[in-house]
Amino acid sequence: MSGPAGEIYLHVGMPKTGTTYLQSVFSDSHEELERQGLVLEPLRRRETFWLSLAVREDLDERHPPAAFGIVDRFATQVAATTASRVLVSEEQLGAATQPQLDRLVDACGDREVHLVLTVRSLARLLPSTWQQRVQQGSEAPDLDEFLDAIASRRGPLAERWWFERGVEAVVDRWSTRIPVERIHVVTVPRGPSDVLLGRWCAVLGVDPARLSTGTARPNTSLGRVQAEVLRRVGEQVPPELMNRHDYVPIGKMWLGQRHLGAQSGAAPRMPERLRRWCEEEAERTIALLRERGVRVSGDLEDLRPDDGAFDAGTPPDPEELVDAAVRALASIALERLEERQARAHQPTVPHVPVHRRLRHRLGRRLGGRLRRRR
Repeated sequence: MSGPAGEIYLHVGMPKTGTTYLQSVFSDSHEELERQGLVLEPLRRRETFWLSLAVREDLDERHPPAAFGIVDRFATQVAATTASRVLVSEEQLGAATQPQLDRLVDACGDREVHLVLTVRSLARLLPSTWQQRVQQGSEAPDLDEFLDAIASRRGPLAERWWFERGVEAVVDRWSTRIPVERIHVVTVPRGPSDVLLGRWCAVLGVDPARLSTGTARPNTSLGRVQAEVLRRVGEQVPPELMNRHDYVPIGKMWLGQRHLGAQSGAAPRMPERLRRWCEEEAERTIALLRERGVRVSGDLEDLRPDDGAFDAGTPPDPEELVDAAVRALASIALERLEERQARAHQPTVPHVPVHRRLRHRLGRRLGGRLRRRR
């Protein structure tokens, strides 16, 4: 039974579970969603991000004044809309503490609040999380150290991760305000992304066939070698600059995604030595969700690890790191040459995107040399 003002769905995580793809589909399809009785609040992704920062008390003087009143504006907008359903989607909200999530739920007013969690196999989630942390400039030791810390549940990094992203911790916190029958777990499939979209839309009562998926934006991931190069670069950056304002535009968007991301590198994988741990954690999570009685869209068996999630766990060869770094430097040099020629109005080199030139001029040369060494 809906509340007197309709329902509101809070999609609060988990990070690295297809959230960027889902959010881009819904953002691009917001007019169609409105025709189906669902509105996005806030409508703009930037304001949704501000909302998560405000709720988690993470705004600072470098954010615009408009960000500081976002919770009150959100409450006003939710109360004013006549749509039967409202969706808020921001994966960082899952990390909210009890007082913080209470504030968000209170801002939902008279609406019947539902929680939506997208959940993925840890064998796939953790390596992806590692490279994302590297891109964001967050605390990130090398892949093996990171995985061992999470698996052992010891140390500040592991404590924060399990509090913010552990399924049990998140469900337990949010269920103090939202009944378990209104907590929805959407499992991330191993198949195409449209399967995930279909599962998500089933929770929201939306027809996925009528949504725009042609321009959906995935969250660009780095290969293990490329991420390790970026991690080592980050170690040379002064700690006071390792934040979303200073580092992310350069470290993630420019060096990470533009120059290292253009390389085709094998994704980080869970080492075979942690397979048993992954299987035990999957069994534990499946049993927990069944015991809690949450509503599942998808198949809890998707949380079990598959063979493709593992590799031998061999660290990157130093020569691989050197080659990736050289290719990134060459990409940067070509970018600067193009900019110089454009300023001088001397287009002596036909315009071809940098990443394509690298693939043809440099990629085969360096890649072939690396293969010969092996």
